[in-house]
Amino acid sequence: MSLHKEQNLISTLRNNKNLQIIQVITTNQNFEKRFNGSISHFFRSLKNGLYSYQGVSNREYFKGISGVYFSLEDRELFEIIIVNDTSYKTLNKIQVITRLKKLLGFDIQVNLGIFDEYEPRIREMIGIKQRTQTFGDYYIKNKRL
Repeated sequence: MSLHKEQNLISTLRNNKNLQIIQVITTNQNFEKRFNGSISHFFRSLKNGLYSYQGVSNREYFKGISGVYFSLEDRELFEIIIVNDTSYKTLNKIQVITRLKKLLGFDIQVNLGIFDEYEPRIREMIGIKQRTQTFGDYYIKNKRL
């Protein structure tokens, strides 16, 4: 996604008060080992995988979520910020943390919050080697940005 499109996307996000942020930090080595360094493979496993918790698969639990994710890798760490629009679906903190730890192992850091708290970090990520991808209805609506 181009810098201009990312800046437009951030402006759109800033105007939406129904956003939930999930920040995941792990090591590059861990992410490479588990997902061959592919953010799309990770996200497919998270959103559509058959991994389950309390008898509910990720596919069923994350069905209907919509938003955007940003990722950033540096020498040691891999960071993903998932922006979920809660007007589509609100996610439970314990469920999210448990499901992420099943995918990435226990040696990860997971933080949840609101967009205003994480906007400065997202802005830092823009322009650095990172990937941004919309998903769900956000992909369809923002395709023209």
